[in-house]
Amino acid sequence: MRRYIALGFVLTMLASVLVAGCKDGVPDSELDMFIARTAEFEGQVLEDTLRAIATGEPPFSAYANFLLGNRFYDAANDSATYGGWNNAGAQAMLDSAEAYFSLAVAADSTFIEPMVNLGSVWDDRSQAMGSRQEYDARIAEAKKFYELALAVDPTDEKARCNLGSLYLRQRRGSDAMAEFQKVLDDNPESALAHYNIAIMFAEQKIYREAIREWELASKYDPDGDIGDRSRENIKIVGDLMSAPTPPIKE
Repeated sequence: MRRYIALGFVLTMLASVLVAGCKDGVPDSELDMFIARTAEFEGQVLEDTLRAIATGEPPFSAYANFLLGNRFYDAANDSATYGGWNNAGAQAMLDSAEAYFSLAVAADSTFIEPMVNLGSVWDDRSQAMGSRQEYDARIAEAKKFYELALAVDPTDEKARCNLGSLYLRQRRGSDAMAEFQKVLDDNPESALAHYNIAIMFAEQKIYREAIREWELASKYDPDGDIGDRSRENIKIVGDLMSAPTPPIKE
């Protein structure tokens, strides 16, 4: 929920989703309950608590490493906002995030959330300057982790939508659509899948279809980030469509 793309206008794009691991409402999994308990702490106290738990036994060590990775990942995104992914600070934070996510997966090889986030780390690294060979290697790493997550749970919508978004950035539109459609086959009310399909239509300047998909995304995520961004994009595209056509100069 952190990248932007220019399509002749400013359009907010949910390219790859960082999995926070916590759902709205009452916690309904062991991970959710762990996050809810640790949310009672802040700042250095929280970090010290997570570091202590991270050296213990699974599954809580995996959860603690995952949350530590998220803290560094958030810091990386903050740094990249100002200096891009070539920023040395952003790269250092990504390295730390990768280390903690890897520890979480090592503690629990079925822990999908850090697998998806490792894919996102490599996705972001692919945006840094480098050779074509380096870019291809980073994309391959991102794809590897998304596929590892999907091997654990083929219905995980974040992993599959991130994989679809990766294909979309590679201009592999049919492959991207296939991934988003698989999500909708399992969950027709997936706001994330509808949002990504809207991005595809917007890139092709098929604006009415894009608006229709964003309306569905907003309907299925009325109070969340996806819904907010969908409404923003509907307004952007609506303003674009209603703007007068500039006269042709002879």
